Formats: sequence, C-alpha cells, structure tokens
Amino acid sequence: MKRLLLFVFCTILFTVSCDEDPQIDLDQISISTEVQRFDRAFYTLDTAHFEEGLNAITEKYAPFFSNEAEMIFWQNQRKDELQNKLFALTEKEFGDLKDWEQELNRLMKRYYYYFGTQDSLEVFTYISRLDFNYPIVVSKPYIFIALDLYIGEAAKEYYEILPQYLQYHRQSQFMLRDVAYALAEKRVPKPAEPVSLLDAMLYQGKLLKLTELLLGKVDEATLLVYPPEKHKFCVEHEKEMWIYFIEQQMLFKSDEELKRRFMSVAPFSKFRTNIDAETPGRVGWWFGYRVLETYLDEYPEQELAEWLNEMDSRKILKLSSYKP
Repeated sequence: MKRLLLFVFCTILFTVSCDEDPQIDLDQISISTEVQRFDRAFYTLDTAHFEEGLNAITEKYAPFFSNEAEMIFWQNQRKDELQNKLFALTEKEFGDLKDWEQELNRLMKRYYYYFGTQDSLEVFTYISRLDFNYPIVVSKPYIFIALDLYIGEAAKEYYEILPQYLQYHRQSQFMLRDVAYALAEKRVPKPAEPVSLLDAMLYQGKLLKLTELLLGKVDEATLLVYPPEKHKFCVEHEKEMWIYFIEQQMLFKSDEELKRRFMSVAPFSKFRTNIDAETPGRVGWWFGYRVLETYLDEYPEQELAEWLNEMDSRKILKLSSYKP
C-alpha cells in the first residue's frame, strides 16, 4: 500500500509539474539522469567473497574509492551494525527508487535547461552513518545523496539526537527539495560584504525561487521546510512582521545579531515578543522569497540571469512595491 501511495503521489506530481512549466520543453534535453545506488551495491555484497565483490564494483562507483582506503576499512564498513540497519530502513522507505528517479530526472533536465548541458552531473546514493551536516553534497561532476538522512519516522530512534525542528527536515518528502536547493547554492551569487539583513533575505529568496523552478512544482511549506502550522503563521502574520522590520529600521543594517535572529536555522525567529514560539525559524528566508516573488510579478520579462545577478537589494525591494 505504501509503495502504491508513493507511486500515485509521484504520478500526480509529474502531471502537475507538466502543467506548471508548459514553456519548458524538457524533451529537448537529451541527458537522462540515472541514480547510481552505491548503498545497494555495497551493502548487498556477499561477505563470504567480499574482496572479490568489492573489486567488481570499484570502477562503477569510483568516487567512493578515491582515497586508497585499506581493505580492512571496507570490510569494517560492510559489517558495521548501524550502517546495515540504516541501509535496511532506506530499502523499506525507498525501495528501488524508480519513482523518485523519475522526478529527479525531470529536476535535472530543468537544471540543464536553465544552465546548459556542458557540465552534466552524476548522482550517487549512499549511507552516511548519520552525517547530518551533509545530507546532499554537490561536488562537480557528482551529486551525493545520503539516503539515511531522509527515512523519517522509521528512523526516529536515530534522529532523536537532533532537536525536534531539525528532525522534521529528515523526511523523504524533502529529499528532492534539498537536491534542488544544493544545486541552487552553486548558481546564486552571494552578496558582497557588508551584508545587510535585506541582502541576506534576498539571497535566500533567490535560492528558494531557483529551487522552486528546478522542482517545477512545490508548495511553499515544503520549499521552506516549514510545518503547516508554521507556514500558516507566516501567511496570517505577514503584515505585522513586516511592519516590525520597517519600524525597527532593521532591513538595511549589517548587524550579525539581526541575521542570527531572523536568518539562522532555529526553532523560531526572535522578534522578542510573546508570540516568538509560534513563529518559524529563518523567517527572513520567507520574506526574501516573498519580496522576490512580488518583484518578478512586477517584471515578468526578467530573464533568470538578470534577477540572479541583480545585487542591489534596495532596488529589488523598491521596484517590487512589496506591501503585505
């Protein structure tokens, strides 16, 4: 039943995605992205004939063998109890990954549509042994996806070392979103120092907008990795939060404390009011996205490269006429 629901979900997403970007002819992109399953190849190796089996997969999964590790290292990895438990959980959660691979292939085609096919990327999945700092790694020409960081409720006992708000991120529904965001990070120019709060907001706004374009279709809550109630709070309190930024004259200040309060990953943002606990963390990301969305609505003729490289945040804000 779970696999059937996943298939239906992906089929619906595929259909909606086609409706969302009719101007993009993905058929013109000849590159197809195949997910290369190092996790499955390695953790199904026969331990009785391990060395022979490892040698057989070394060439296909060369990026994992570039450090000249001793055979004893790989033997220990294959026998590691935690790694094997995590692999078993990813098998239950993702199966053969074919449904996800279809959506990943479309995501990558959008990436090549916008940025060209001269630098194609190979995608590998692996088990990271809960390396929470690196769920997705883009290191050209490779993308590495740590499947053990997207298992969700089934891995709760392993994720409990994280705060609750970070555990929420470790669900399979955010995996493709994180791939798109990691690709966006390689393409969005960073603002020059000193970085004002508005600069930081619009940098994240660009990252989120490009992530959205690469996904083709995604709801705002998923895009921002917000629980529904946190996203609802933003929508319902957009005006009063924005007025707070304006009245406190925060937008143009290059104050690191301000950026920590409103841009840093945290359980909530710090307005220093009695409703702080109801706010989502990183609320500045959402405002950057909202301002940029309004700006692009005002200037729909803007090409991707134009707004990505527009570094004057005051200009974007002014031309957006953003008034929640």
